[in-house]
Amino acid sequence: MSWTRFDLGVGVIALGSLDQLWDGIEDLVDVVEVEPQTLWETRFGGGKVISPEPLAWLRSCGRPLLAHGVGYPVGGLTAPDPEGVAASAASARDLGAVHWSEHLAFNVAGDAHAGFLLPPVQTPEAVAAAVGHIRAHQDANDRPFLVETPTNYLQPVPGDLTDGDYVAAIAEGADCGILLDLHNIWTNERNGRQSVDEFLSRIPLERVWEVHLAGGFETDGYYLDAHVGPIDPELLALAARVVPTLPRVRAVIYEAVPASLAEQGVAGLCDVLEGMHRIVELPVAVAPVAPVAPAGPVAAAAVPSPDRPGPRGTAEREAELVAYTTRASDVLSPPDPGAVLMRALTDEARLSLLVRTHPDVLARLLTVLGRERTSAVLTEFLTASPASLWTDEQGDAFAAWLAGRADLTTALTAYDR
Repeated sequence: MSWTRFDLGVGVIALGSLDQLWDGIEDLVDVVEVEPQTLWETRFGGGKVISPEPLAWLRSCGRPLLAHGVGYPVGGLTAPDPEGVAASAASARDLGAVHWSEHLAFNVAGDAHAGFLLPPVQTPEAVAAAVGHIRAHQDANDRPFLVETPTNYLQPVPGDLTDGDYVAAIAEGADCGILLDLHNIWTNERNGRQSVDEFLSRIPLERVWEVHLAGGFETDGYYLDAHVGPIDPELLALAARVVPTLPRVRAVIYEAVPASLAEQGVAGLCDVLEGMHRIVELPVAVAPVAPVAPAGPVAAAAVPSPDRPGPRGTAEREAELVAYTTRASDVLSPPDPGAVLMRALTDEARLSLLVRTHPDVLARLLTVLGRERTSAVLTEFLTASPASLWTDEQGDAFAAWLAGRADLTTALTAYDR
């Protein structure tokens, strides 16, 4: 694989409201990245294809397109659904994507779905599984494939691979590229994991073919990778130091959720994109000598104890995290406040799907029950029902659960009268 450094340039994720702002920013956008699964018509009936209208708009942009998966991550022991991988590969072909990527995370453990992207368990067993999952993606599409560096709100576990060694082992083992999400690894550092410099000292920089930048915010003692707001000046300064050291990087992409894109407007997005162009235009530099991270497992900063036992099986840890974050269980060993945060984020992700499928029902519940009682009712639903990443599945689960709640249907019926 051969290309010129920054042959793709500066780009943005194509999410809702981008089309409404396009005329004001297109001169600053060299490349557009697409999350195909967010544009699929439906999961069922062979409908895992990009809807015609957004596909036509994307093709009309006249920009190179990249495909960035959000449904079939490669970081867990359970293999991604082969049909989903095949559909993702087909979507990348439909887009004419220059390259495609997926997350080094997991959202399925055995038969249980997380409803959210969870951080990987960084063991040698997980590395071997991830390499196999990546090869399945590579077999489905011959375009260059990249893995995104994950966000992780959990504290490091003694005995696990360091963040950098985990990513490096997978990229080298699968012979794939790295999508270096600088906001993710900066977030990890701010939340007590490996520093950015230590992380970069452990990965093969020549495999970094794409960089992500984004905004976030502080909440409950954590910094969130929220994709909200402009790029923090500190992160921009970090990018200005790191990007010139990447010898084969092709693109730098800005990520923001639709509401944030709309709120920033044309003027705000132009400021962001102009700052990214200044970074891309910096001369190539030799990578600075960074502190060397511990090779292999995380240093045992905390000796295993009854409160923090030693590493357990990878599958057991994945299943426990899925069960905890989806409210199927309250057991998590050892306890980690980061998991409490991830449970809250999973709740939000699952409930956001209901806003799309049942907005009227939710509005009526708020009117009849009030905010506090409605929140409690929705928590009951989340606890009683399986999670799903897919809007239609979560909506169907809510409808089925609500049908079994005579008290709620009676209250809503009385309100309708």
